[in-house]
Amino acid sequence: MTLDRRTLLALFALAFGLRILFAAVFGSHPEFIPVHETYDYRIAARMVEDPGWLTTPFSPNAPGYLMLLATAFALFGVSWWTAVGLNAVLAGFTTFFLYRVGEKRIGPRAGLYAAVWFALMAHQILFSSFAMRDVFVTFLFTWFVYNLVAPFRRMRVALWLAFLYTLLMMTEPLFIVLLPVLVIYLALAATHHRVLSWQYVFLFMSFLLLFNLPWTIRNYAVHGEFVPVSIEAERYTDPVTQRLRHPIPSVDVKVPESATYVEPGFLHNMIEFWRPVRLRDAPADPAHGITAEPAWSMRHNLVYLVSYGTALPFVVIGMIFAVVRRHRSVLVMSGAILSYAFVRGFMTGDDRPRLVIEPLIVLVAMYGIRELLRIRSNAGAPAES
Repeated sequence: MTLDRRTLLALFALAFGLRILFAAVFGSHPEFIPVHETYDYRIAARMVEDPGWLTTPFSPNAPGYLMLLATAFALFGVSWWTAVGLNAVLAGFTTFFLYRVGEKRIGPRAGLYAAVWFALMAHQILFSSFAMRDVFVTFLFTWFVYNLVAPFRRMRVALWLAFLYTLLMMTEPLFIVLLPVLVIYLALAATHHRVLSWQYVFLFMSFLLLFNLPWTIRNYAVHGEFVPVSIEAERYTDPVTQRLRHPIPSVDVKVPESATYVEPGFLHNMIEFWRPVRLRDAPADPAHGITAEPAWSMRHNLVYLVSYGTALPFVVIGMIFAVVRRHRSVLVMSGAILSYAFVRGFMTGDDRPRLVIEPLIVLVAMYGIRELLRIRSNAGAPAES
């Protein structure tokens, strides 16, 4: 076995083992894992029992993770440990792509350090014990970025990117919203030639539509109307499809206060999305839709500060260096981080969605650390006479 393969095996074992160990030690503690049978868990278990789910509206959620979890249940039995094992395997494979991106696009050691950092992240370890799609989306997104940051080789890569992006949309419909950002990037920077880039975009969009077509036809047969991905996705597609069907007239309709739901603002959501610590209790603010939040324990604050909070300043430094030195791969990763966070800011006010971009956060932080060390090394080098 080569050194490279031994490294990959060690990284996989580290990520996989820590997640299994955490589940074994804290699986019965409601403080850490309050629920084992999540909504996705129950739906996937029903899919195993009733194969008629393909022709019935079995769930409003996107089908990607549900189908994967149902397959794992069919092979290994319906249990919480099956879901934990699946998440641990996905986390282990995520370290593969993290290692390769860092090794090839930043530096020989950056990939190793980034993969170890990711394997040890408490946030990732905790959510691997929940039967939810976040770990799967993290794996798919890291895999997608691994291919996206690679230099242009051949046009057929557009087909592979379309397939991976289809999996992302089928698992997390939010990526429908991010599709225009991706198309603009591919049109401007997929290759070094404008005409080739537009051909690249054409191939990508053509195969993206082709890969989405079978499930869209299934949805039309089941729901009797055009439903891309799932009913869950309609929160993103409804404003567009309704305007395409018929313009919405502007009508002054008075909605009673009891029927309105106040949601937290963008700034509050962004603070909660990026938060590394909570040192004191946060009072409720019903006027802005903000619920009360207790302070985190000292242990929680220290663990999150060490495993995630320390990366934040280096992420900013890495982004600055990427702009100054025009480092294409880090610029793509930085754009992915900021685009995802910006869209999430309009929808949620917690740290769970941050799981998806934490591998990229670690990579950009490693780039920032590497550049700082390089500056220090150059400053300490003897001047030439």
